Amino acid sequence: MNSINPNYFIHAGNVLLLVAYSVRDILWLRLFAVAASLITLPFFILQPKPLWAPLSWTVIFAGLNLFQSWRLLVERRPVKLTDEEEEVRRLVFQDLPPRKMLQVLSIGSWVTGEAGERLIESEKSAEAIFLIIRGKVRIIRNKQVLGDLSGGNIVGSALILSGAQAEVDAVVTEPIRAIRWEVETLERYLGSNPEIRIMMQQHLARDLAGKLASSADQSKTEGTS
Repeated sequence: MNSINPNYFIHAGNVLLLVAYSVRDILWLRLFAVAASLITLPFFILQPKPLWAPLSWTVIFAGLNLFQSWRLLVERRPVKLTDEEEEVRRLVFQDLPPRKMLQVLSIGSWVTGEAGERLIESEKSAEAIFLIIRGKVRIIRNKQVLGDLSGGNIVGSALILSGAQAEVDAVVTEPIRAIRWEVETLERYLGSNPEIRIMMQQHLARDLAGKLASSADQSKTEGTS
Protein backbone atom coordinates (compact mmCIF):
# COMPACT_ATOMS: atom_id res chain seq x y z
CA MET A 1 0.00 0.00 0.00
CA ASN A 2 1.48 3.33 -1.07
CA SER A 3 1.81 6.08 1.51
CA ILE A 4 0.16 9.44 0.91
CA ASN A 5 2.39 11.91 -0.88
CA PRO A 6 2.71 14.98 1.46
CA ASN A 7 3.00 17.22 -1.59
CA TYR A 8 -0.74 16.74 -2.23
CA PHE A 9 -1.49 18.72 0.92
CA ILE A 10 0.75 21.65 0.06
CA HIS A 11 -0.71 21.78 -3.46
CA ALA A 12 -4.27 21.70 -2.14
CA GLY A 13 -3.44 24.43 0.38
CA ASN A 14 -1.95 26.67 -2.29
CA VAL A 15 -4.99 26.15 -4.54
CA LEU A 16 -7.17 27.37 -1.67
CA LEU A 17 -4.87 30.36 -1.23
CA LEU A 18 -5.36 31.19 -4.91
CA VAL A 19 -9.11 31.08 -4.33
CA ALA A 20 -8.72 33.25 -1.23
CA TYR A 21 -6.80 35.92 -3.13
CA SER A 22 -9.43 35.87 -5.89
CA VAL A 23 -12.44 36.76 -3.75
CA ARG A 24 -13.39 40.34 -2.94
CA ASP A 25 -15.09 39.77 0.39
CA ILE A 26 -12.52 40.00 3.19
CA LEU A 27 -14.46 37.51 5.32
CA TRP A 28 -14.32 34.81 2.66
CA LEU A 29 -10.65 35.59 2.04
CA ARG A 30 -9.87 34.94 5.70
CA LEU A 31 -11.98 31.77 5.83
CA PHE A 32 -10.27 30.33 2.75
CA ALA A 33 -6.91 31.28 4.27
CA VAL A 34 -7.81 29.35 7.45
CA ALA A 35 -8.79 26.32 5.38
CA ALA A 36 -5.58 26.57 3.36
CA SER A 37 -3.48 26.67 6.53
CA LEU A 38 -5.22 23.64 8.04
CA ILE A 39 -4.89 21.60 4.85
CA THR A 40 -1.14 22.26 4.62
CA LEU A 41 -0.46 21.06 8.20
CA PRO A 42 -0.06 17.36 7.20
CA PHE A 43 2.64 18.39 4.71
CA PHE A 44 4.87 19.59 7.56
CA ILE A 45 4.05 16.62 9.80
CA LEU A 46 4.54 13.85 7.21
CA GLN A 47 8.07 14.84 6.30
CA PRO A 48 10.85 12.38 7.28
CA LYS A 49 11.66 14.90 9.98
CA PRO A 50 8.60 17.03 10.90
CA LEU A 51 9.02 20.72 10.09
CA TRP A 52 7.94 22.18 13.41
CA ALA A 53 8.91 25.80 12.75
CA PRO A 54 6.77 26.33 9.62
CA LEU A 55 4.01 24.21 11.19
CA SER A 56 3.94 26.51 14.22
CA TRP A 57 3.77 29.65 12.09
CA THR A 58 1.00 28.13 9.97
CA VAL A 59 -1.04 27.43 13.11
CA ILE A 60 -0.50 31.01 14.28
CA PHE A 61 -1.62 32.43 10.93
CA ALA A 62 -4.67 30.15 10.94
CA GLY A 63 -5.57 31.26 14.47
CA LEU A 64 -5.19 34.94 13.58
CA ASN A 65 -7.38 34.63 10.49
CA LEU A 66 -9.95 32.63 12.45
CA PHE A 67 -10.11 35.33 15.13
CA GLN A 68 -10.48 38.10 12.54
CA SER A 69 -13.18 36.08 10.78
CA TRP A 70 -15.10 35.85 14.05
CA ARG A 71 -14.82 39.63 14.50
CA LEU A 72 -16.13 40.24 11.00
CA LEU A 73 -19.07 37.91 11.63
CA VAL A 74 -19.89 39.76 14.85
CA GLU A 75 -19.72 43.13 13.08
CA ARG A 76 -22.04 41.92 10.33
CA ARG A 77 -24.77 40.67 12.63
CA PRO A 78 -28.00 42.64 12.18
CA VAL A 79 -28.30 45.57 14.58
CA LYS A 80 -31.59 46.12 16.38
CA LEU A 81 -32.20 49.79 17.12
CA THR A 82 -34.56 51.08 19.77
CA ASP A 83 -37.31 53.51 18.82
CA GLU A 84 -35.22 56.43 20.12
CA GLU A 85 -32.14 55.29 18.23
CA GLU A 86 -34.21 54.96 15.06
CA GLU A 87 -35.41 58.53 15.59
CA VAL A 88 -31.82 59.77 15.98
CA ARG A 89 -30.81 58.03 12.78
CA ARG A 90 -33.76 59.54 10.91
CA LEU A 91 -32.95 63.03 12.16
CA VAL A 92 -29.17 63.10 11.68
CA PHE A 93 -27.40 59.86 10.75
CA GLN A 94 -29.33 58.51 7.77
CA ASP A 95 -26.14 57.85 5.80
CA LEU A 96 -24.41 55.93 8.61
CA PRO A 97 -24.69 52.15 9.08
CA PRO A 98 -26.61 51.39 12.30
CA ARG A 99 -23.55 49.93 14.06
CA LYS A 100 -21.47 53.03 13.31
CA MET A 101 -24.29 55.27 14.50
CA LEU A 102 -24.44 53.38 17.80
CA GLN A 103 -20.70 54.00 18.15
CA VAL A 104 -21.28 57.74 17.81
CA LEU A 105 -24.07 57.60 20.39
CA SER A 106 -21.91 55.62 22.79
CA ILE A 107 -19.52 58.55 23.28
CA GLY A 108 -22.43 60.72 24.39
CA SER A 109 -25.22 60.31 26.91
CA TRP A 110 -29.00 60.45 26.85
CA VAL A 111 -30.36 63.30 28.92
CA THR A 112 -33.69 64.89 29.78
CA GLY A 113 -34.38 68.52 30.59
CA GLU A 114 -37.30 70.18 32.30
CA ALA A 115 -38.83 73.52 31.39
CA GLY A 116 -36.69 76.40 32.62
CA GLU A 117 -33.40 74.51 32.53
CA ARG A 118 -30.52 76.33 30.80
CA LEU A 119 -28.43 74.29 28.41
CA ILE A 120 -26.22 77.21 27.39
CA GLU A 121 -25.58 80.46 29.22
CA SER A 122 -24.41 83.68 27.62
CA GLU A 123 -20.77 84.73 28.05
CA LYS A 124 -19.75 81.17 28.89
CA SER A 125 -17.96 78.59 26.76
CA ALA A 126 -20.03 75.56 25.86
CA GLU A 127 -18.71 72.34 27.40
CA ALA A 128 -21.23 70.21 25.52
CA ILE A 129 -23.62 70.22 22.61
CA PHE A 130 -27.12 68.74 22.62
CA LEU A 131 -29.01 67.01 19.83
CA ILE A 132 -32.70 67.50 20.53
CA ILE A 133 -34.85 64.44 19.90
CA ARG A 134 -38.09 65.72 21.43
CA GLY A 135 -39.16 68.94 23.10
CA LYS A 136 -38.27 72.59 22.55
CA VAL A 137 -35.43 74.92 23.50
CA ARG A 138 -35.72 78.68 23.20
CA ILE A 139 -32.75 80.82 22.13
CA ILE A 140 -32.68 84.22 23.84
CA ARG A 141 -30.31 87.17 23.44
CA ASN A 142 -30.61 90.15 25.78
CA LYS A 143 -34.14 89.05 26.71
CA GLN A 144 -35.12 88.95 23.04
CA VAL A 145 -36.36 85.62 21.67
CA LEU A 146 -34.41 84.60 18.56
CA GLY A 147 -36.25 81.36 17.92
CA ASP A 148 -37.14 77.88 19.12
CA LEU A 149 -35.22 74.66 18.48
CA SER A 150 -36.92 71.27 18.24
CA GLY A 151 -36.25 67.70 17.13
CA GLY A 152 -33.17 67.40 14.91
CA ASN A 153 -31.69 70.76 15.94
CA ILE A 154 -28.37 70.98 17.76
CA VAL A 155 -27.99 73.31 20.72
CA GLY A 156 -24.50 74.80 20.59
CA SER A 157 -23.70 74.17 16.92
CA ALA A 158 -22.64 77.79 16.29
CA LEU A 159 -20.28 77.68 19.25
CA ILE A 160 -18.65 74.46 18.07
CA LEU A 161 -18.10 75.86 14.59
CA SER A 162 -16.75 79.21 15.84
CA GLY A 163 -15.19 78.23 19.17
CA ALA A 164 -16.43 81.52 20.63
CA GLN A 165 -18.22 82.10 23.91
CA ALA A 166 -21.99 82.03 23.92
CA GLU A 167 -23.82 85.27 23.24
CA VAL A 168 -27.22 83.68 23.85
CA ASP A 169 -29.06 81.64 26.44
CA ALA A 170 -30.61 78.28 25.50
CA VAL A 171 -33.57 77.60 27.79
CA VAL A 172 -35.80 74.52 27.76
CA THR A 173 -39.43 75.55 27.17
CA GLU A 174 -40.89 72.07 26.72
CA PRO A 175 -39.40 68.99 28.43
CA ILE A 176 -36.71 67.60 26.16
CA ARG A 177 -35.09 64.29 25.40
CA ALA A 178 -31.65 64.80 23.92
CA ILE A 179 -28.18 63.41 23.40
CA ARG A 180 -25.36 65.27 25.11
CA TRP A 181 -21.81 65.15 23.78
CA GLU A 182 -18.86 66.58 25.67
CA VAL A 183 -17.07 68.87 23.22
CA GLU A 184 -13.57 67.49 23.95
CA THR A 185 -14.71 63.87 23.71
CA LEU A 186 -16.54 64.54 20.45
CA GLU A 187 -13.54 66.34 18.96
CA ARG A 188 -11.22 63.43 19.80
CA TYR A 189 -13.61 60.93 18.28
CA LEU A 190 -14.15 62.96 15.11
CA GLY A 191 -10.39 63.42 14.79
CA SER A 192 -9.96 59.65 14.42
CA ASN A 193 -13.08 59.18 12.27
CA PRO A 194 -12.81 61.69 9.40
CA GLU A 195 -15.82 60.34 7.48
CA ILE A 196 -18.08 60.98 10.47
CA ARG A 197 -16.44 64.38 11.06
CA ILE A 198 -17.40 65.44 7.53
CA MET A 199 -20.96 64.27 8.00
CA MET A 200 -21.27 65.99 11.39
CA GLN A 201 -19.82 69.23 10.03
CA GLN A 202 -22.32 69.16 7.16
CA HIS A 203 -25.19 68.66 9.59
CA LEU A 204 -23.89 71.41 11.89
CA ALA A 205 -23.63 73.78 8.94
CA ARG A 206 -27.17 72.96 7.78
CA ASP A 207 -28.43 73.30 11.33
CA LEU A 208 -26.78 76.71 11.72
CA ALA A 209 -28.09 77.87 8.33
CA GLY A 210 -31.59 76.84 9.36
CA LYS A 211 -31.30 78.81 12.58
CA LEU A 212 -30.09 81.91 10.76
CA ALA A 213 -32.95 81.65 8.25
CA SER A 214 -35.46 81.20 11.06
CA SER A 215 -34.02 84.19 12.91
CA ALA A 216 -34.17 86.34 9.76
CA ASP A 217 -37.79 85.35 9.13
CA GLN A 218 -38.70 86.22 12.68
CA SER A 219 -36.97 89.60 12.41
CA LYS A 220 -38.93 90.38 9.21
CA THR A 221 -42.17 89.39 10.91
CA GLU A 222 -41.44 91.66 13.88
CA GLY A 223 -40.41 94.47 11.56
CA THR A 224 -43.71 94.38 9.67
CA SER A 225 -45.89 93.96 12.72
